[in-house]
Amino acid sequence: MQKKISITIGLLISLAFLGTTSVLSDDCITIILEKDTLKVGDSFFVCPAHADINQNLSTGTVELVGINGNYCVYLAKNSGTIVFENCDSKKTVRIFPKESPFGALMNIIGRVKH
Repeated sequence: MQKKISITIGLLISLAFLGTTSVLSDDCITIILEKDTLKVGDSFFVCPAHADINQNLSTGTVELVGINGNYCVYLAKNSGTIVFENCDSKKTVRIFPKESPFGALMNIIGRVKH
């Protein structure tokens, strides 16, 4: 009888611990970006891995390169803005077009159109 009682008490304590930790764990972490401004062709990481891209607000495109633990690595494909969301937090990444070799030469010469 004492064995059943001690097993029951041990099971109740472990279930109470698991229930408490699941209630206290927070899935809503703020988004961490490696960079918030970059050029087409650059890669960057976003933490947490389950942060979503808001397609309604985003104008650029990115490609998911890989998932490593708690963060995702993306590659910027087209210029624009990408809005990442996780719970209530939103972060914006601005992607600028990469300068062409001709544009760089014109910049050096000083014949840039504004």
